[in-house]
Amino acid sequence: MGATLRPMRRRLMKVVIGILLLPFLVLALLVFEGVRGRLSLAHYRRALLAQGEILSPLKLSQPSTNGDNGAPEVLAAIRELKVGSVLPTNYSTGMKWTPSGRAIVSFREEEWVENNVTNNWDQLEADLEANKAILTRIRAALKKPVLVNSLDLGQGFKLLIPHLAPAKSLTYWFHAGSQLALHDGQTHSALDHLIAETHLTRMLAEDRLMISELVRIAICAMARNSAWEAIQADGWKNEDLTALQKAWEEQRFIPGMVRALQGELIYGQTSFEMMRKSNADAVQMVYGLEKYMLSDDSERPWWERTLREFSAGDKIADFLKEQVYCRLWRYVWLDQNERHYLEQTKRLLEIARKAAVEKSFSTVQPAIIALEQELSAGNWYDRLRYPGPSLDFGLPKAVSRAIRAETERSITICAIALKRYLLEHGAPPPQLEELVPRFISAVPIDPMDGKSMKYQTNSDGTFRLYSVGTNGRDDGGATTLLPGKTSLKNPWDTKDFFWPSPALPDEVQEYRKESAKK
Repeated sequence: MGATLRPMRRRLMKVVIGILLLPFLVLALLVFEGVRGRLSLAHYRRALLAQGEILSPLKLSQPSTNGDNGAPEVLAAIRELKVGSVLPTNYSTGMKWTPSGRAIVSFREEEWVENNVTNNWDQLEADLEANKAILTRIRAALKKPVLVNSLDLGQGFKLLIPHLAPAKSLTYWFHAGSQLALHDGQTHSALDHLIAETHLTRMLAEDRLMISELVRIAICAMARNSAWEAIQADGWKNEDLTALQKAWEEQRFIPGMVRALQGELIYGQTSFEMMRKSNADAVQMVYGLEKYMLSDDSERPWWERTLREFSAGDKIADFLKEQVYCRLWRYVWLDQNERHYLEQTKRLLEIARKAAVEKSFSTVQPAIIALEQELSAGNWYDRLRYPGPSLDFGLPKAVSRAIRAETERSITICAIALKRYLLEHGAPPPQLEELVPRFISAVPIDPMDGKSMKYQTNSDGTFRLYSVGTNGRDDGGATTLLPGKTSLKNPWDTKDFFWPSPALPDEVQEYRKESAKK
């Protein structure tokens, strides 16, 4: 009997020892992970510095503010704009899409519906007249040689960027101003508004922040709508269209994305340093955006969903996340998380640099897709080390958007040059090479494939101008939607990204009938 019990006692002793040793093993693992993270981060920082990357906000070369900086004047004037009955919320956005892939020329309509409100040109004219002096001051300030917002990336995630929304809001005013002038047949008056809207991107070009670049890209998309509307108008003079074309030629988005990603390296490192020093800052950074980023509770960890089902669960869950896990993360995994952030940002920076040199989405798309898949395929331990929805910021998609913005820029330049050719010759050219060199220095490139922009003439004297779009395949200017897409409101959802033709008379009548129902 005793002989039988001895092996049982030995096994029980091993179990007890194992249980007693488990906390020490876990502690040793956590210490090891913390040391590993610090060494890995230090090594990667040295590698970045050796490659010439700048990681200190003090060493980042800032644009000179010597001379007359127009940015403060623009932002101060925006605050003086008076809200009217139409502006800034109910203006006609322009280029309304039809099911065929054509577009309504909005300035030719006598009224329009926005936000379920019917508006007219007299109301819009009154709003613009009330703000005429302010808008004139803003346009003058936008022409100044320096437009710098003097942001301090050393503030990390606490950096305030209140200038973004006001700068973007000016597109509403300038677009509306050009629309009214076009409606009244005053193309030369429309030009000032069109150029000012295009130059709005300069307001944010030196911010070196990803969010600023995304706003610049949004401004570009709205300015493209304005340019499309303008090109549909009669009465243009070649010198006015030349000035508008020049304004578009001055825009650059892929180089801007490179600068933004360089800034993100500094912004990210500074933010991690702030979290390293303060648990409150870590909680704010990791969980501060959670309520905006999580679409529903199913995206939360299972233990948190369980706790929140009880009456006191919210407080317990928040305490465990903020005071237990967040503190543990700071000492064990923060350095690994920072290395991960810097490494992925650096990879994206190299992709953007390659796109800037090769000017082709097709050559960098595989690398973007691979990075997106890698970021979305993390295991449970990666989610433990790299917490919260606020650390990756959807960076890979930003480079794709910059390349799209370059495509919109290129196709707009080409369309303006075609309009100039049409004014002089009375018909579109048989091929884009006919535009060179009188109307354009070289045939515009389609950044989606790195080749020339696609162009065809039609038997009715019109033309088809398009890019191969996101699928990278020339579908002959097809306006059909890509698989899984359901709306023509975003032209990037079609097989080819195209410059639309104006709507046919029956389409215009259908549009007016549908608008009357709203």
